[in-house]
Amino acid sequence: MKSHASIKTPEYIRTLAPYVPGKPIEETQREYKLKKVVKLASNENPLGPSPKALAALKTGIRELHRYPDASAFHLKHALHKHLHVKSHELIIGNGSNEIIDMLIRTYCVAGDSIVTSEAAFIAYRICAQIHGVTTLEAPATHDLRADLPALAQVVRKNARAKMVFLANPNNPTGTYNTTSELRSFLKEISTIRGGSVLVALDYAYWEYVTAKDLPDPMALWREFPNTIVLRTFSKVYGLAGLRVGYGIAHSEIISTLEKVRQPFNMNTMALLAATAALTDQTFVKKAVQMNNEGRKFWEKALTEMGIPFWKSQGNFILIDSSRGLGKRGGDVYLSCLKRGVIFRPVSNYGLMNALRISIGTPAENRFAAKALAAELPSGAEASPSGAASRKLKQ
Repeated sequence: MKSHASIKTPEYIRTLAPYVPGKPIEETQREYKLKKVVKLASNENPLGPSPKALAALKTGIRELHRYPDASAFHLKHALHKHLHVKSHELIIGNGSNEIIDMLIRTYCVAGDSIVTSEAAFIAYRICAQIHGVTTLEAPATHDLRADLPALAQVVRKNARAKMVFLANPNNPTGTYNTTSELRSFLKEISTIRGGSVLVALDYAYWEYVTAKDLPDPMALWREFPNTIVLRTFSKVYGLAGLRVGYGIAHSEIISTLEKVRQPFNMNTMALLAATAALTDQTFVKKAVQMNNEGRKFWEKALTEMGIPFWKSQGNFILIDSSRGLGKRGGDVYLSCLKRGVIFRPVSNYGLMNALRISIGTPAENRFAAKALAAELPSGAEASPSGAASRKLKQ
């Protein structure tokens, strides 16, 4: 085969580490010759989609020979009724990841920078590097929360810092910043370089939040015009396989993003399912309730096993595998695969001694907890887990 060595690839593409998704169930079954496999790796809704979304998909099959609605009219109208926002304040994306990419393509050029926190969602860094944009990372606090004053300092000191990405709550840590912290941060950012620095608030897990001091994003973007809020249908709405996300911002930002958005970026089935899913808030409440109960189950089980963890506001929990099990997260992950449980190692976040556990159905949680308990050192006794260790990179 003829070599293509003469085709030049930019350095920032050659050095790009691609995103590695959670291991699929079927692949694990084949590899380990297992009949039963439980996947608690990708923060999916274990209940699946709403029955209303599934019913809508059946009607869409008859229209697959037509191009999808490029304006996403019906989905935007449903979001208008649900969130009290106007259509020109909404951008629809093929997952919120597409909107992250759109934002960087729209507001950055090669050589610019985005700013994130240590252990922030890795898609920010990947999307930035694809476009030759560097990522400036501010150290997190001792309890793995975003250090907002430190983030603001990084923005202030770097003239080419064009955007801040902040997930609240954060993935993979589950930690969050409070209303007072976030409002103070947004006020400060709005004073830097004439308010030209854009802040993307990633609220993918908002529906799962129970903390009273975690700010409602709908109030923030209205007050701070340099802010966009990112939301998704991949989590509580159970539509991860269809890829639907959206952004909420002032019309000036949205109209600019619409210039960059690819035509027909959303497929017909995704638009139909998401529109129908919004009308089934009873299903959403059921999913949230099951997640709340699952979170309590894992907190109790981990405490009894003596495995430290971070209190989470998402549909997952991050554990300190080094202190609890005496092993790195990747080693625990591989051992549990053999027992038919897929967790998520987070070494790609620099957290070598941690493991993320998605919350499943009650039966899935029990099965997975049993597999994790088998990883306890021989002779170990249950003990209070205490606070999770901050030293996760060794």
